Amino acid sequence: MELHQLEYFVAITETGSFSRAAQRCNVAQPSLSQQIIKLEHEIGQPLFDRLGRKVVLTEVGKRLLPRANVILGELQEIKGELQTEIQAGYGNLRVGFIPTIAPFVLPLVIRRFSQEFPNATLEVHEGLTEELVQKIIDADLDVGITSLPINNKKIHTEELLVEPLLVASTQKFEIASRAVIQVKELDDFPFIALSEVHCLGEQVQSFCYQQDLELNIVCHTSQLVTVHNCIALGLGVSLVPQALAISDTSGDIIYRTVSDIAPKRKIAAATHARRNQSFLACQFIEIVRSEYPSN
Repeated sequence: MELHQLEYFVAITETGSFSRAAQRCNVAQPSLSQQIIKLEHEIGQPLFDRLGRKVVLTEVGKRLLPRANVILGELQEIKGELQTEIQAGYGNLRVGFIPTIAPFVLPLVIRRFSQEFPNATLEVHEGLTEELVQKIIDADLDVGITSLPINNKKIHTEELLVEPLLVASTQKFEIASRAVIQVKELDDFPFIALSEVHCLGEQVQSFCYQQDLELNIVCHTSQLVTVHNCIALGLGVSLVPQALAISDTSGDIIYRTVSDIAPKRKIAAATHARRNQSFLACQFIEIVRSEYPSN
């Protein structure tokens, strides 16, 4: 016994006709008739007496009707309750951030998400891109906020924004006195490099290689916060995300743009290519898009 069979059965009793029931249910009449026959075979008794153009319920049909109405009524109630709960933000959402994004975005996003969806449970994981991708594939994460590219057919990416990389320096270096920087000038100063284990470090390295730079790397670290601290101590300069510059209120570091060939990274939301995105996941992605520091 299937729900659509009960829907057809009730429609026939309410319209008094197989043809009118088929129109109401938006199904071909032969298909509707076939489903009713299957239902009668399953029950073992006819549900209707076919009297030419008129159909009337048999005794078995009369006994089935109130039960069918209860079942279909409960189904509609379930649908309404689920829709209400979804719109109210009930549910669990598991998200991941790469370390070169999380410090600048996570507090803003969590605050707003919690305000807008107080009934939701949010689980947050910080990890490298490769780790986030695997967790998304394993369905251990619903959304990963990372940077592009991600070359995996199992992952769907939605670009959220393009973030420029800025030259960061203290007043110790003459580069800080200029309004803008030419990319080749980076060769003239000690450079603080982020490890290529981070996609940001790999992107900076790739950019410098493409521009044929010969950087004088004096510090190679695996933490963006260490890059920031080394710059503040006057050990060298570096290329850092704009979000770091916006969040830096210390006043110790000066940030400049590269005028000729500006380095940048693309920030994206990564999800499983074959999973449906939940209402909460879609809303979370939009919150990240709107809350990401950009000016």
